[in-house]
Amino acid sequence: MCPKLCVNKVQKSQQQAGFSLLELAIALMVLMVLMVATVLVVQNQREYDRALNSAHHMENVQSALMTFVKTNGFLPCPDTSGDGKENRTSVTPFACTSERGALPFLDLGLPSEDAWGQPLFYAVNTRADSSGIVDIADSNESASYFNNQNSPNSFFNVQTRPFGDGDNGAGNYGICGEQTPSILTTCPNTDLIESAAIAVVVSFGQNGAATWAELNGGASAGLDNAEAKNIDNTQFFWKAAGSERNDARFDDQLIWITAWDMKSAIISSGGNLNLTPP
Repeated sequence: MCPKLCVNKVQKSQQQAGFSLLELAIALMVLMVLMVATVLVVQNQREYDRALNSAHHMENVQSALMTFVKTNGFLPCPDTSGDGKENRTSVTPFACTSERGALPFLDLGLPSEDAWGQPLFYAVNTRADSSGIVDIADSNESASYFNNQNSPNSFFNVQTRPFGDGDNGAGNYGICGEQTPSILTTCPNTDLIESAAIAVVVSFGQNGAATWAELNGGASAGLDNAEAKNIDNTQFFWKAAGSERNDARFDDQLIWITAWDMKSAIISSGGNLNLTPP
């Protein structure tokens, strides 16, 4: 009786042991799935937090630009040397060295980087730039909002363009939405958010480092069409909601300044907007 009983006990013990190993394997698989899901949730939460922090930062940038205008009576030029300060020519008419560059964060009292650890891109009216037609000393043109020679009184006045529909001033930017991602060569009027931005600030988002590298002549960053439009040196910037590629996501964030913003800032600070050119 004992040998048979002992064999049965051994078989039963082996069956129990085998079942326990299978159960353990299943538990480990479930645990791995939960771990992967947790990592994805944490990653998505971090991306969301950064995007939210970036949005708050962009609001602070717009506020800082308006404070700069109230204090100085003009908008700063882009930073082209990487020192956080605007770059201008040293002779009359003291035009901006370039129409595009980094945001001059030191002049504005802002952090040097966005939530993704990258500088903010900054573009100003193309005719405030010394490399081409310069209208920075003409108070009738939008470029004059960047003239720094009449502080504390602004160089522009109530007549400086844009002052009405159909008269937007030369050298300004358009801000576009993205209704149809494949149609981004032009900006249709039905998708035009702003037609007369005199300055634009862009955070390139999560792929900002690669975008800056491409912008500075480096390798292609694999940008979708909407992101590529924000670094193509045209007069349009895209505030797109989606992406052309299924495996990519547009996350650029933009703020812009108009002539109305400038004039409102000067008036609210007690400044003088002359009815005639200075």
